[in-house]
Amino acid sequence: MSSHVTGTTTNPTVIENPVVPGSALRRRSRIETWLFIIPAILFQLLWGWYPLAVAFGISFTDAQPILPSKFTGLQSYVRVWQDPLVAQAFRVTFTYAGLTIALTFLIPIIVAILLMEMPPRVMRWMMLLWFLPLSSIASTILWRYVYDNQIGVFEYIATQVLHLPHQLFLDDPNQVLFWIIFPGILLFGPGLFYMASLQSIPTSYYEAAEVEGAGFWRKIWTISLPRLRPVISVLLTYAIIGSLQEFNGPYILTGGGPEGASRTVVLYLYSYIQNIRYADGTALSIYLFAVILAIVIVFRFLFKEDPDA
Repeated sequence: MSSHVTGTTTNPTVIENPVVPGSALRRRSRIETWLFIIPAILFQLLWGWYPLAVAFGISFTDAQPILPSKFTGLQSYVRVWQDPLVAQAFRVTFTYAGLTIALTFLIPIIVAILLMEMPPRVMRWMMLLWFLPLSSIASTILWRYVYDNQIGVFEYIATQVLHLPHQLFLDDPNQVLFWIIFPGILLFGPGLFYMASLQSIPTSYYEAAEVEGAGFWRKIWTISLPRLRPVISVLLTYAIIGSLQEFNGPYILTGGGPEGASRTVVLYLYSYIQNIRYADGTALSIYLFAVILAIVIVFRFLFKEDPDA
C-alpha cells in the first residue's frame, strides 16, 4: 500500500526594477538640463540681444518716429563723436564711477571685516540696517531736501553746529558728485554679502594663523580678503556696470547740473531722446555699451577669483 502525498509549492515571482542604461540616464539628464536652460536663453535673446541688435540697426538710420527711416550710415556716430558735451558726460561718468566704487564698494568691505571683531549683537544690528528694504527713488527725493542749502539739515549742521560758512552742496560743481554718492556710503547692501561670506570662513584658518604668529591685519590680508574674492568679483562687476549707467541720482537731485557737473552719459542720452534725436541717442548708447564691455572684459581678465591663486 502506498501513500501519495500531494503538496503545493509556491514559486514567488520576483519583480526587479528595470536597469536603465547609462546612456539613457545621460540623455535624460541632458533633456532636463535643457528644459531649465531654454527659458533663460529665450529671455536673454528677447530682452537682451534682440534689443541690442535693433539698436545697432537704428543707429545707422535717421530713426524717424512716424515716417519711414532712411539709411544714413555713420552720420549719427560722427555727430555724437563731435559733440563736446558727450566728452564732458563721459568724464563725469568715469569720475562718478571711480568715486562710487572707492566710497561705496571698498568701504563696506573694510567695515564688514571690522564688524566681524565686534560682539554678535552689534553685528546683527548692522546687518539689519544694511538689509532695510528702502526705496531708492523715495530716499533720493528725501536727500534732495536734506541737501537744501537754505533749510536743509546739512546746512544747519554746517553753519550752526560746526560754524562753517554757507555751503552750496548740490549747487557746487566741485562737490556735487560726492554728495550724490554720499547716501550710498551709509546704507549699501553688499556689506551684508561680505559679512555672510566672512562668517562662512572656517575659524580653524584664523586659529592656525594665530599659532603661526599672524596678527590682525595679516589675517585679513592672507585669509579674509582672499576668501572674499569670488564675492568681490561678482559684486564689483555689477558695480562697474551700474555706476557707468547711473541715471536716477543725478536726474532727481540735480538734473545734471550745475553746469553739467553731474550730467552722466545716460542722462545726456535722455536729453537726446527728449529732443527726438533717436538715432543720436542710440549711437551714444552703443558707444557706452562698447566702453562698458571693454572695461568688464579687462577686469574679468585681470581679476583672479580663485581664493588660492
